[in-house]
Amino acid sequence: MHERDFPACPYQAEDGFNDRNRFPHGHLFVGEIENGKRYPFGVYTKEEADDRFAAKETEANLEALAQSVSTSLNDLTDIVNSKASEAEAEAIRARLDALEYVDIKINSFIATPSLCEIGSTQTISLSWSLNKSATSQTIDGVPVTGSSKQFANVSSSKTYTLNVADGKTSATKTASVAFANRIYYGAASDLTEVTQLGNVLSNDKKRTFTVDARAGEYIVYAIPARLGAVTFFVGGFEGGFEEPVEQVLTNASGYQEPYNVYRSTNANLGETTVEVREG
Repeated sequence: MHERDFPACPYQAEDGFNDRNRFPHGHLFVGEIENGKRYPFGVYTKEEADDRFAAKETEANLEALAQSVSTSLNDLTDIVNSKASEAEAEAIRARLDALEYVDIKINSFIATPSLCEIGSTQTISLSWSLNKSATSQTIDGVPVTGSSKQFANVSSSKTYTLNVADGKTSATKTASVAFANRIYYGAASDLTEVTQLGNVLSNDKKRTFTVDARAGEYIVYAIPARLGAVTFFVGGFEGGFEEPVEQVLTNASGYQEPYNVYRSTNANLGETTVEVREG
């Protein structure tokens, strides 16, 4: 087989032919620069394409914003040109107020102290909170301001009534102060020192208590006679106490009052839990 002779390439090295592109001058590849512009002119790198996209997006956002502002201004102009009369404006305001209106309420109304010893004289502090501002406030019919009020020289049980209003609705709440004497209970060998026993300030004669009655000691329970009779239960069984003895006892405030003093039938009962019920 004989080698064939091929015609010489029409483009020689001196005419621009080279091993890189096999094309003469005048033939550009994608991505090459000519006269400061990339070839072909519609092709960009990823970074350039991202930048161009961001620029276009910004332009679109600015255009949309401009249109929105223009529309808002037109709406405002229409409102100004067609403003309601004063009467219509008042009616609109009244309807809006009705939609937003909330009834006035008293969140809390507290008396401090709320329980006092009979025979003492106290200054009672009343405090309250509302869900909104009031146009008027009274306590027992007397106008008050702010959110607190003090009453001096109080010596008996009393209920205070707070009334508030906002011009449309009103609300009422009460707070009470009670005066009570002490109920005495514990273990003792006799009934001569009843006021030295443990005690609680209360008008409720019913309770459960635990005492430790040792040798020669009885369980003692003393209540104001005005509270009425009681019954005793120990271990779930009724009884175990003698009939009451009446004594006039004086409290720390100097107040004297008749008491019914109960004593357990037996002494030396040790630690015992006693339930006192209505008689």
